[in-house]
Amino acid sequence: MPRLLLLASLLLVRPLLGAAPPLDFDAARGAREVGMGGTFRELGIGANAADGNPAAMALFQAYQLEFAGGYDWKSKGWYAAGWARDSTNPELSGAYSLHYISNDYGGGNVGQWAHSLSIGTRLGDRVAFGLGGRWLIQSTPKINAASLNLGLSVLVIPQLTLGVAGYNLIDTHHPELSRSFEVGFGVLLGPVRLATEVRSDIGRGPLQPIWNSGVEVFLGRSFALRGGWEWREPVQQNFVTAGLGFVFDNAGLDIGWRHGLAGAGDLIVGGLRIQLQ
Repeated sequence: MPRLLLLASLLLVRPLLGAAPPLDFDAARGAREVGMGGTFRELGIGANAADGNPAAMALFQAYQLEFAGGYDWKSKGWYAAGWARDSTNPELSGAYSLHYISNDYGGGNVGQWAHSLSIGTRLGDRVAFGLGGRWLIQSTPKINAASLNLGLSVLVIPQLTLGVAGYNLIDTHHPELSRSFEVGFGVLLGPVRLATEVRSDIGRGPLQPIWNSGVEVFLGRSFALRGGWEWREPVQQNFVTAGLGFVFDNAGLDIGWRHGLAGAGDLIVGGLRIQLQ
């Protein structure tokens, strides 16, 4: 009898473990970043620096627009996002993003609007400081809250960037805006770019890190291959990622794919990048 009860418990628990989680703000990324294991926060090379370390964008001068849309056919969730970034003035850089995230819970649909605004400035040639804010509006349960991000980035050498950041430092009592601290780096070695970021809350129980690691390899000037890995300790989920990129003069088209192990969800993302300056 105890064996039968144990078997029945395992059969009941397995569907819950294998259920694909809903899409969230951390998953709603550009196709390039999804293909690189979700890394982007410490790189500062794309317009979606608006969502990451607000200091990182100040280290690299650029005027960019990005658009992306993604769909997870396991969780039946989808999102659309856009980013704009102007860091051509080293004294004051700015970036803005807008996301809409939709999740189907069977009995109804839950929508989220998320806005991010970041500004940064250089402190000399190699150090930058930044601050940013995120404003989240959700339909059910109803959320209308905003929080604060802070960051510091260091260009150790032209090929190596290090950064530290704190996200959602204002406690809104919403898990969708949970506090976290991050350290990460990006390395550029010729046509190869490597990046790793790890973040977790500190001082509120045991560390539960989220790891993002990725690589981008350019084959010539117009074609890139990407791959990565993501581990989410709080929910015990593993993801492997892959992506392709095509560059045409001042524009780029990207495709990113994230595969969740043990039924964690499969996300496909397409994106457009425009380099205006």
